[in-house]
Amino acid sequence: MKKYGIGVIGMGWMGETHSSAYINYKIKFAHTGIIPELIICSEILQERAQRAKEKFGFKTYSTSWKDVVDHPEVDIVDITAPNSLHLEIIEYCLQKNKHINCEKPVGAFPQETLKAYELSKNSNKQSFVGFNYRWAPLVQFSKELISSGKLGKIHHYKGSFFSCYAADKLGAYSWRFEKENGLGAISDLLSHSIDMAHYLIGDIKSVSGIMKTFLHERPLAKDGQSHYAKADENAEKKVVTNDDYAGAMVSFKNGCEGFIDASRVFYGPTSRHCFEIFAEKGSVKWNFEEMNVLEVFLKEEEDALNGYRKIYSSPKHPYHQYFNPSDGSSLGYDDLKVIEIANFLENIYSNKIIHQADFLCAAKVAKVIEAITQSNTSKKEEFVGEVE
Repeated sequence: MKKYGIGVIGMGWMGETHSSAYINYKIKFAHTGIIPELIICSEILQERAQRAKEKFGFKTYSTSWKDVVDHPEVDIVDITAPNSLHLEIIEYCLQKNKHINCEKPVGAFPQETLKAYELSKNSNKQSFVGFNYRWAPLVQFSKELISSGKLGKIHHYKGSFFSCYAADKLGAYSWRFEKENGLGAISDLLSHSIDMAHYLIGDIKSVSGIMKTFLHERPLAKDGQSHYAKADENAEKKVVTNDDYAGAMVSFKNGCEGFIDASRVFYGPTSRHCFEIFAEKGSVKWNFEEMNVLEVFLKEEEDALNGYRKIYSSPKHPYHQYFNPSDGSSLGYDDLKVIEIANFLENIYSNKIIHQADFLCAAKVAKVIEAITQSNTSKKEEFVGEVE
């Protein structure tokens, strides 16, 4: 048995999701002999911090994030605070020799993500990033289809993330809409699409990008409300200063061509994080809104048999068996966070990178975001810089 002390910074929705993931890990991955213990959580709102302590069973709580990092029993720090705080917290964690699990995009701006990676390169501690969608069993199976050569050479990739929590004009204003606290949909959502493209296809070589803001002001939220909340139409308004939408035509280093985009303001989609892959022997398509279904087309010898088939998530696909033994019995978002935690803890326990979703991956995403913002300004194709 190996125990690790856990500290969580930021106890909004994502902080709660990380906390419950550690609890569920002990049940679903009990066979590993790794035991995460919830030691301390922090939240600037004392009532929320205290409530989180009681809800999840932390030993203690604080309104100061430094208390989490300084706690002598904490080995691992989960950062689910606003993006503008990421770099400062990461620097302090590295000084205190802690393992770090940070929500994407790891900093408010690409430059901060790149600095976090530079700082972490000389550390003997593990880093991990919340690119949780890649851990869905059928995304993992898609990766296997590509790696095995069953699809053949990949010709085209299309990836989107339309998580439209802000489609309503009464969607509450929060730090997510302020350029001082970071970029908008390009960091919040497109970062996931970029990571998925990197994970499934490979590194992106160049982009031709566009960014746009559609709703230029929003009503203020009450203290403690998330970006999913609706505000009163008579509430004070603030100007939105970052992007609602970002997209790009992309060329991969391996010759594949594609398109990626993301929006927080379109009506219709709810959390449509999806991809379509077209290759010489077939194609696959997946949508997080129906994450337990994968559509697969494999060229048949008889043309009459050609067509997409639906594959349902089952114990035959990676990770599914840890949650239930039944074909077609669905997993959900929180389960992906448990798998994320499992892979992070396995890296720490083995003292090597078995599952790579670390600050290097975040830095590569940051380079693509940087190129898209440059292309949006230059109105021409921009090449993606190398991560050194």
